[in-house]
Amino acid sequence: MKFTSRTLLITMLCVCLACAGALAQVQPTPSGLVRSRFGLLNSRMKAQPTAAATHPAPSPGSPDISFTFGMVDFPGQTGTAGSAANVKGEITGGYGPNMAGDLASSHGFLLKGTKFTEIDYPGAAWTEPNAMSDSGAIVGSYGVSLSDEQGFKLVGKTYTTIDYPGATLTSANGINKSGDIVGYQYSGGAGHGFLFSKGVFTSIDVAGAVGTNALGINKTGEIVGVYYNGDGSNHGFLLQDSTFTTIDYPGGYSQNYAEGINDQGVIVGGYGELTTINGVTYSWEHGFVYANGQFTNADVPFGPPAVTQPFGISNNGVIIGEYVDNSGSVYGYEATVGP
Repeated sequence: MKFTSRTLLITMLCVCLACAGALAQVQPTPSGLVRSRFGLLNSRMKAQPTAAATHPAPSPGSPDISFTFGMVDFPGQTGTAGSAANVKGEITGGYGPNMAGDLASSHGFLLKGTKFTEIDYPGAAWTEPNAMSDSGAIVGSYGVSLSDEQGFKLVGKTYTTIDYPGATLTSANGINKSGDIVGYQYSGGAGHGFLFSKGVFTSIDVAGAVGTNALGINKTGEIVGVYYNGDGSNHGFLLQDSTFTTIDYPGGYSQNYAEGINDQGVIVGGYGELTTINGVTYSWEHGFVYANGQFTNADVPFGPPAVTQPFGISNNGVIIGEYVDNSGSVYGYEATVGP
């Protein structure tokens, strides 16, 4: 597996302007939970490593896969995360001082070519785009306060709120070509995944889990996400034809998630153990690509990074996410998957 940097021109177009300064710590909501792109789950807040055992070195994976990396950073901001890209080369994500520790962004953005455009739900205290279709429809979450979370869909300049009936909190996390949306909702003291298709909500719950979060969906309706166990571990999943399959990187890691799946069935996600950087705890240290039944490590080669978290993969093979360096600074990145 080879790593190559993007050309200087592309890197300059992505505008990496990393400013010095401390990043805000994770701020608990009045209920004691924390607003996060991965959902308000008590199990994640209590997550503990299952053992201090060493793990094998990350697998090099398929020799047929390589990555070309570039940076995606909103100009003048101390924290940026990319969330999704489409086949037109458009990228969406979030930025702001609260990016550390998986806390949701203060503002969203859309990057077309070299132009960044802010995305802010009208009247919201914070906005975070999570996914984007090839037609440019964006879904995500917003809140009128740090303790509030509601889903949204943005088409052109028109926002539509997406709220799961009876839920305290809702986040829209993924969208496919047909406009089907997957996400997360918090009700009854637990987190649940959902599918919103043709105006109908359907709950998604992994049997035996204390919480489930649906994160991505492709054109055939395959859904990926993460589920949480009472022992503090979390695991990626693939939901295909009503059957759940666990997607965990080999090596016995206690923390795993599957975040994105494209129309070719390629899955991206993360794995590792709890790690603390500059006082902020992350559950996942490494990124992966899962294709044709084989895992490949997909860590960003900059920094060196302390954390790599992929958040999406486009239908033309562009991974979007965030990485955290050893000082705790958060940056957006893109990685083109190639032979």
